[in-house]
Amino acid sequence: MKLSKESRNGARVSIIVPTYNRAQFLSASIDALLPQIAGDDEIVVVVDGSTDETMDVLSRYGDSISVLNQENAGKARALNAGLQQSTGQYVWIVDDDDIVCPTALSDLLQVFEADPSADIAYGRYVRFQHELDTPARFLDTGYWTDCPPDEFLIATLEDFFVHQPGMLVRRRLYEAAGPFDEALPRSVDYDMLIRLSLLGRATSTRNIIFHQRLHDGDRGPAASRFQAHRRNQNWISNDALIFDRLHQTLPLADYLPTRRIESAEERRRALLQRGAIMARKKRWDVAITDFGHAMEQSPIALTGQEKRILRRATGSKYDCDEVFGNAAIDEGLRALSRRYPSGRDVARSLARGLVWRARDAATRGELTRSSRIARQACR
Repeated sequence: MKLSKESRNGARVSIIVPTYNRAQFLSASIDALLPQIAGDDEIVVVVDGSTDETMDVLSRYGDSISVLNQENAGKARALNAGLQQSTGQYVWIVDDDDIVCPTALSDLLQVFEADPSADIAYGRYVRFQHELDTPARFLDTGYWTDCPPDEFLIATLEDFFVHQPGMLVRRRLYEAAGPFDEALPRSVDYDMLIRLSLLGRATSTRNIIFHQRLHDGDRGPAASRFQAHRRNQNWISNDALIFDRLHQTLPLADYLPTRRIESAEERRRALLQRGAIMARKKRWDVAITDFGHAMEQSPIALTGQEKRILRRATGSKYDCDEVFGNAAIDEGLRALSRRYPSGRDVARSLARGLVWRARDAATRGELTRSSRIARQACR
């Protein structure tokens, strides 16, 4: 669906497609974008040193796209180059193996029209698999959180659920956030989303914006390629780098939706929230320290809200197998129970989170090792 300049108040959209050796998928991604752009919009494809047939694929599009070539240096540098090359007031980054929906751009622009204070417009996605000579098989959303704008930062810190092809961002927000971190080998999009979330307001649509392709192709730049089955471990390791840094630099108040602390109770809640987030990133040593500091703030019993925060600590999309049989985690939680009046409530709330996870997994027929152990423990 093409939009006239008048229907979007003259706003220009820059679509950036970073690509590396994905010639077999690239044309499907570009073909889904072209019907949606208006006269002044631009599609900038940044070729990150591809050695396959990428340039042959791109040559078919002529002047309808711009192509920027660079030596292979990774996604972060490709995105920084695309941001420097493009000029639109809105930026839409689309992965070279995903396919946007026919009304995706219109749906995202309508979010801005409905909420002029928004800096980020985002929507849902659906995963799919498509092997050669077989029909596409559509699955579900891999991970999603419904949340109001004032809770978007906390939800994003808990898990990366808004992906670049599913969001349209005002350029001025990217300019305020600074360039993508080229020192990070992975999770550069997650790191950037956190920085954007700290500075701008995010508003969503429930519409499906893109289809996320699942495939077994290799990932990463040429110097550090890895196979698809190792992607979760790579994300976990790189997320830990980001969150170790955030634990040191992000003000504690930013772990509350209000982003301010005016009482001991609010400080406790912020520490519990930060600890729960660190646990989700498998930094349990840091999490337990935060839980202890939280208990020192106020002797009153945990509130319902605080218990819900703690239950989410075991809700990582990468599961929580590391909790079981881990003597350091076990002893850390026991020490909290012995030392603080509310320490036992902390341990119980974490355990309740495991029970909920087990029941949810059983309902979906997806029992993992940790959820099986949790179910057995609560019989």
